[in-house]
Amino acid sequence: MTAADLGAVLALNGTAEGLVEPLSADRLDWLRLIASHAVVVDLDDVPAGFVLTFTPGSAYDGLAFETFTRTYADRFLLVERIVVAAEHRRTGIASAVYRAIERAAKPFDRAVASVPTDTPAISFHNARGYVEVGKQRLPNGTTTALLSKELSD
Repeated sequence: MTAADLGAVLALNGTAEGLVEPLSADRLDWLRLIASHAVVVDLDDVPAGFVLTFTPGSAYDGLAFETFTRTYADRFLLVERIVVAAEHRRTGIASAVYRAIERAAKPFDRAVASVPTDTPAISFHNARGYVEVGKQRLPNGTTTALLSKELSD
């Protein structure tokens, strides 16, 4: 993800309202610079999705990140957000991205994510082997499930 991608990424993020938190251009630019992975998925040179991940010790300031740090210390890779354009959902993009993330997370023993409850994302993660390790109430009153997938041999 480069600075040139910010407009397209912000537009994609807007299509996932209710599943991911809104982003400003400044916040997204900062996140992409401190992320472990800040990747745009292009199909025919058109952004079809993106992903942001963070490793322990980064400057990321999310509530779930803080909780996972207390729980797992330095043994996790956080999938902060993954967004796939509506017209490309259920085509395998998210699964392919998660396979890559899980390979990258293997040295950390687990991949973790915070997922809004009562959304299809819960079923997607459960089917991939993620299990709920807690719940978190956000300042906006919504609740997310804290999920983890153990990756050690």
